[in-house]
Amino acid sequence: MTAKNAPENNERRKVLKKIAIGSAAVAGCSVLPKQWTSPVVEFGALPAHAVTSGTTATTAEAPATEPTTGTETGLYWGRHNGNRPTWYFSKPMRDYPDSFTIEVVGCATVNVVNNNGTRFVEGSTIVKQSDVVGRGMAVVASAGCYSKTCYCHY
Repeated sequence: MTAKNAPENNERRKVLKKIAIGSAAVAGCSVLPKQWTSPVVEFGALPAHAVTSGTTATTAEAPATEPTTGTETGLYWGRHNGNRPTWYFSKPMRDYPDSFTIEVVGCATVNVVNNNGTRFVEGSTIVKQSDVVGRGMAVVASAGCYSKTCYCHY
């Protein structure tokens, strides 16, 4: 290789590098979508610690007939069991008091008599021990209910 050809080879290398970079940029842009859209997430699984940690709050007012010591919000799990809304609560059903109230906001209020975790049905609302690993009590409302909020008052 002579000294005369060295600058010419360097220029060729620079041009080839620029062509390679430009080709990669064009190829990368062709993979991108023409219009950006929001991602659609219908349902996701929560880690076990998030599912078992329910929200507990002390209520300020208690009904005159039955004293209420707390309210727990159910974890909305979507529409299952014949397209029915389903919620899970943090404790097994047997760990709740002998009687408590389930309130599916805008759909039903059910006074549950707990028989050590045995399935309880009133109308089209079902309260039962969950068969899903890591979940406690399950509440299943009617298919016509579109609420996403359920409370357990005890």
